[in-house]
Amino acid sequence: MVALASLSVGTQASVQALPYADAVLLSQQQPSTSTPNISAFELFRKAYENRYTWDSQFPGYTATVELKQGKEEYKGQIRVNPDMSVEVTGINNKDALQVVEIQLGMIAVHRRRVPFEVAHKNSTFRLGNTDQKGTIEIIELEGKTEARYKVFRQQIIQVNRLLGPHAVTVNVLDTKLTPEGYLATRYQTFFRQPQTQQVLFEEESKDTYKKIGDYFVLSHQILHGLEQGQKTTTELEFTNIQLLPSS
Repeated sequence: MVALASLSVGTQASVQALPYADAVLLSQQQPSTSTPNISAFELFRKAYENRYTWDSQFPGYTATVELKQGKEEYKGQIRVNPDMSVEVTGINNKDALQVVEIQLGMIAVHRRRVPFEVAHKNSTFRLGNTDQKGTIEIIELEGKTEARYKVFRQQIIQVNRLLGPHAVTVNVLDTKLTPEGYLATRYQTFFRQPQTQQVLFEEESKDTYKKIGDYFVLSHQILHGLEQGQKTTTELEFTNIQLLPSS
C-alpha cells in the first residue's frame, strides 16, 4: 500500500507543538502510575534509535526483480539511489510497475536515517498502559493530532495513527536482530474507518533481508491482502543485488 510508506516513525512532524527541549521536560513530568520511573520520551527515543537504518555512506544498489500476482509474472530492473529514490525499468505493465515502486519506496523510507530530535522535534510524549508482558504504550502528541505506539524490549511493535481519511494500525509480528538494530520481517497493516472502526483493507507482509557488503537489503517479500472479501497474494523476488560504487 502507498499509504504505509507514510507510517514511518522517522517521518518529521508537519504540525507545530512544543519545541524539542520542552518535549523532554513534559515527558519526564508525566509518569504513568503503572511505570512510575520511565520517561516516555526516553523510552520511545531508545526504541526509535534501535531500528536498523542505512548510514550516510549508503551507496545505493541495483537488482533484478521478479513480481508474481496470481497467474501474472513480470521481470525488470530496480535501482535504489543513495538519496533513497527508487527507479524501476523493464516492466511494461503500469500496475505491476507501481507495486514494485511502492514497496521499494516504503522500504527506503524506513531505512532512511533521520535523527530523533529532527524527526520528532515538534512532539510531546506521555506513557499509556503497560501490559503483563511489559509492553508499554507511548502516546505522541503533535499539535492536535495523536499517534499511539507500543514498545517492547526497545522495539516499536505497534503503530496507530490517522492517515488521511483512515485510521491505520501496524502490528510487528517478527523482527530480525542485527548489530546495527532490528528489522521488522513480518507485520500486519489494517486500514479502518475512524468512526466505526470497520476494517477496509488488511495486509500481512513477510520480508527477507540479505546482507550485501555492509548493508541489509530486501531480497524477498510476500504480501497477503484482503479487501471486501477478496484475497490477493503478491510476491517480489530480488536477485543479482549489487551495491553501487561509492561516490
